[in-house]
Amino acid sequence: METMETLKTRRTIYDFKKDPVDRSIIEEVIHCAVLAPNHKMTEPWHFYVIQGDRKELLATRRRELKWTGFLDQDSERAQKAGEKAYQQMVDIPCVIAVTTHRYSVDPVREREDYAATSCAIQNLMLAAWDRGVGSKWGTGPLTKDKEAREIIGIAEEEAIAGFLFLGYPEKIPHPKKRHLNESITWLT
Repeated sequence: METMETLKTRRTIYDFKKDPVDRSIIEEVIHCAVLAPNHKMTEPWHFYVIQGDRKELLATRRRELKWTGFLDQDSERAQKAGEKAYQQMVDIPCVIAVTTHRYSVDPVREREDYAATSCAIQNLMLAAWDRGVGSKWGTGPLTKDKEAREIIGIAEEEAIAGFLFLGYPEKIPHPKKRHLNESITWLT
């Protein structure tokens, strides 16, 4: 696939097949991720590929966090929402937590490194799409949760930039309209 075609056709995938993603593909797309531009070559990112029991523990924590969003956590609605959040994570073939280095004493560097990590995430998603693997970049409560950090083993100096869900698409959504003309100002 050519670069422009990859950029134009990539979609966020919500429905994945249960087929596993081969480890060589995961390694290849992470290799592409770390080629992202980063100021002063800080390489601020780390990729935690979460599988097996760890993924199960993380899915359990995701369910618990989902329940906290409900006033009545024991209601049928809350229980269903929690179960859905749990099952979605368990069923996703590959979950990767992507972290970025934190610098509380240097907010400029921290911002630059977060931007570089975001570029790395985009590289990974595009490389995956090029190999026929779909992805979704998830944020939310799990990225800030102390217990999730402990399950994964994330160091204090790291912040979770997001979770990447990877797998072969069950369904590819139609493109959403983008407002290109409203995003450009030509100055002469």
